[in-house]
Amino acid sequence: MREVNEAMLIDRVDQSDAVIGPIERRRVFELKANFRVVHVFVMDRQGRLLLQRIPPGGKRHRGHWGSSVAGYVFAGEGYEEAARRRLGQELGVSDAEPDFFGKVPMDDAGCTKFIALFTARHDGPFRPDLGHIAALEFVPLDEIAMMHRRGERPFTPTFLLLLNFFSHRGLVHVP
Repeated sequence: MREVNEAMLIDRVDQSDAVIGPIERRRVFELKANFRVVHVFVMDRQGRLLLQRIPPGGKRHRGHWGSSVAGYVFAGEGYEEAARRRLGQELGVSDAEPDFFGKVPMDDAGCTKFIALFTARHDGPFRPDLGHIAALEFVPLDEIAMMHRRGERPFTPTFLLLLNFFSHRGLVHVP
């Protein structure tokens, strides 16, 4: 398995998400390169969404809550392959089937990041990567919206965009 670090190669893409060529992850923001990421919303049988808290020592959005799983897509890797890899790396899950929900672009520090959102069902147990995850918690979707409105928890900008995308596509409850 390829190592996840700042020197890893990811695909640089154009404004329509077509691959231009590889770039080191650490150079993306410096060069204002467009890139790809994957997020997975893991839902339990009760329709609650698994939230992940970024550790206080995280590189970006320290202490914020976000998607169940998130990560860069390696150079030459497809979105679904990245979703499966990140489920294993972050949650220790190999038996969840990621289902493509959709893709949205987002401005991130002058770059366009293309975010492929997947959903998956899993009730745990999880074996979280404690180097990248401070906490995990299943939360009902309506409570997440209330937490945000009341300012009770900080959420990452990407997660808020994806939650809005997810909710407005009509799949607020996964049966």
